[in-house]
Amino acid sequence: MQSWMTRLRHGVFLSACIVAGASGVHAQGTEVTAARTVDPQGIPGSVGVSAAYGYVDDGRDGFLGATRWHQESLSGDIRRGRYWFGLTANHTESRKDLKSHTLQSGLDAGSQVAGGRSRTISNGLLLRAGTAVGDVDVGGFVGYDTGETRELREAGAVTARWARDVTTSSFGAYASTLVDLGDGWYGMPTVQYLWSKTVSDATTDSFGQAIAEERDLLIRGRIGGELGYQTFVADRIATFGVRPYLVHDFHPFRNFSDRTAMDLSVFATLSGEAVTTGIEITTTLGRDDFNTVSGRLFVSMTF
Repeated sequence: MQSWMTRLRHGVFLSACIVAGASGVHAQGTEVTAARTVDPQGIPGSVGVSAAYGYVDDGRDGFLGATRWHQESLSGDIRRGRYWFGLTANHTESRKDLKSHTLQSGLDAGSQVAGGRSRTISNGLLLRAGTAVGDVDVGGFVGYDTGETRELREAGAVTARWARDVTTSSFGAYASTLVDLGDGWYGMPTVQYLWSKTVSDATTDSFGQAIAEERDLLIRGRIGGELGYQTFVADRIATFGVRPYLVHDFHPFRNFSDRTAMDLSVFATLSGEAVTTGIEITTTLGRDDFNTVSGRLFVSMTF
């Protein structure tokens, strides 16, 4: 087994980073690129597509409601020596059903929040790069996402509508190393950092009332990694594993009550000489007022 034990690389360590304006969506996942053999020359590049779907149960004061989102991505990676570079284009749509409720905290405690719904459509790019420093893989990304949120609020017979532009700027970094545990098992300790700022522009509603600009900042650290097992299935390499991460928000996104939580993913991939396919399911644990679950399918082709 050791003869083909792979040098797994983080091609996209944050494959989905969605902060969809007024809809209050924040979802993230991790991706490990196609298995690489120990050949130091490796394969010079790959292209891939993925589709993800997620559900968010949001119980935060002022944001109560349920969100469903989906994202389609197209990625390309290329290697030059020990360095790799990548670009990912994302299209994301999210819909949130907003529940009416009474604010429990803040300056407006006791005020009624009208129910309704919102929809955000956005497109974005992630520029990624990384290299190996000894046995440690290091890398990062910068991203920009732009779109529009349309929102409707209903209070009795009164209905207000508005639309606003939403932009998200982000960057992040990671460091990881591969540990061969023998008999097809491996571990990959990893630390990650994410900074993301979302700006929802000021606008006016259908009654001509001003809707103030909103700025939301997330600064997050993650520590954990990947534990996996690889075996042959016919002439292909099958990989199964889990990715537990302890998450700490140094600057919580939109009034998270819990600064510390856990992200947990399970995944399976099947890799041939040119094509890799996979599935991943991710959930967030330990947040009293914010629960998520998402699934993702992906396929990549090396050249």
